[in-house]
Amino acid sequence: MTEKFDAIVVGAGPSGNACAYTMAKAGLKVLQIERGEYPGSKNVQGAILYSDALERIIPDFREDAPL
Repeated sequence: MTEKFDAIVVGAGPSGNACAYTMAKAGLKVLQIERGEYPGSKNVQGAILYSDALERIIPDFREDAPL
């Protein structure tokens, strides 16, 4: 079985997630891959999730993808 995607995002850190989410929300078929056990597990830049700002972008992020 062959699947086709409009975009492939490598990494599920803050930038990869933002990129994949934005493209999927725009209607693109997106494949996101991550080598870690869970999104952000390979965090090497010390990123912090600012939940107030994130909630404005993805209102139900806590229910959809609890961190």
